[in-house]
Amino acid sequence: MITTIFWLSIFFIFYCYFGYPLILVILGMIFSREIKKAEIMPSVSLLISVYNEEKIIEKKIENSLDLDYPEAKLEIIVASESDDKTNEIVKKYKDRGVKLLVFQGRGGKPYTIYRTIPKCQGEIIVLTDANSIFKKDAILKLVRNFADSRIGCVSGELKYLNPKKASIGEGEGLYWKYEIFIKKLESKIQSVLGANGSIYGFRKNLYSPLSQYRGDDFDLPIRITQQGYGVVFEPEAISEEEVYPETIKEFKRKVFTIGWHFPAVLILLKDSLKKIQPLLIFQLISHKILRWLIGFFLTLLFLSNIFLLENTFYLILFIGQIIFYSLAIFGYLQDKKGEKLNKLINLTYYFCMVNLAALVGVINGIIGKQKPTWEKVR
Repeated sequence: MITTIFWLSIFFIFYCYFGYPLILVILGMIFSREIKKAEIMPSVSLLISVYNEEKIIEKKIENSLDLDYPEAKLEIIVASESDDKTNEIVKKYKDRGVKLLVFQGRGGKPYTIYRTIPKCQGEIIVLTDANSIFKKDAILKLVRNFADSRIGCVSGELKYLNPKKASIGEGEGLYWKYEIFIKKLESKIQSVLGANGSIYGFRKNLYSPLSQYRGDDFDLPIRITQQGYGVVFEPEAISEEEVYPETIKEFKRKVFTIGWHFPAVLILLKDSLKKIQPLLIFQLISHKILRWLIGFFLTLLFLSNIFLLENTFYLILFIGQIIFYSLAIFGYLQDKKGEKLNKLINLTYYFCMVNLAALVGVINGIIGKQKPTWEKVR
C-alpha cells in the first residue's frame, strides 16, 4: 500500500508537468484548427475594474487613450469601488470620453464586472487591470481573431517586467514561460483553459457568469467553451506588468487566486459532465485540479518514502528529496535577506512556494474561507 502511494504520487506529479502537455501535442496534431484572422474593427468596450488605484490609474488611462484603435469604436469604462482619490482622477478624463461607474461598498471584481457589462456598448468586451499596460496594437491584435465566427474568447499575453531583479520575479518568469507553452498547445485545439486577466476579450452576447459573484479570467472563458465556441491565445496582443518584488505578497496572491478558483472549477466540471464534454473534462482535471494538488502529492511522496528507507533505492530518492527541500529553504532564507539567488536554488524555492500556495488555496476553497475581495499586494 505504501509503495503504491509513493509511485502514484510520482505519476501524478510527472503527469501534470509532462504528461498533459504531451497529450496536448498529440491532440493538436490530430484536431488542430486554423483560425481565420482578419483586420477587423468591431466596437470594443475596454473595461477596467478598480479598487483604490490612485497611484497608477492615470498611467492606465493614458495608455488606454493612446491605443491604436479608432476612437469612435473604443469605449473606455472604469468601474470603481474605490474610496481613495481614484474616482477624482478618472473624472478628469470625462471630456476625453472615459466613462466612470462608481459602486458603493466592496463587492469584488466579478460583481463589479457583472454590474457593468450590461451598460457596455461594445460588441467585444476587453477586460484588463489597472496595473496592466498594453502595447499600442494590443486590441487590434486581439480582435482580429473574432473575424472567425467560431471564436468566442481571446486571451492576450502578459509579459512580466522585473526592473528590481527580484528573485520571485525570476521564478515567476520561468513559471509563466511554461504556462504560455501550455496555452499555445491548448490554443491549437481552440480550448484555452482560462484567460489572462490583464488582457482578454470575448463577445458580449456570450457573457454568462456562474453567478453575479463569480466570473472573470478563469470561469468566463470556460463558460464560453461550454457554449460551443473556441477560446484561443493571441501572443501578439501584449500587456505588461511588473512582478511583485516581495515573495510573501506573491504567495498571498496565489493563495487567494486558487482559493477563489477552486470552487468554480468543481462547478464547471459538474456542468461539463452534464453536457458530456470530454475534452473540457480532461482539461479541467489535468490542467487545474491535479496541478493544484501537486503540493498534496509531494507531501504524500515524502511521507510514504519514510516508510521505505530499508531499500537502498528508496533511501537514495529520500536523500534527493531532503537535498531538494533544503535548497528551497536556503533560497527562502537568502531571499528574506534580499540576496540574489542562483538559478537552481531559485527554481527549487519558487517551485515549493507555488505548490505550497496552491495547497493552502485549495484548502481555503474547500472550507469556503476565500472571499471575492482581498487587499491588493501592490
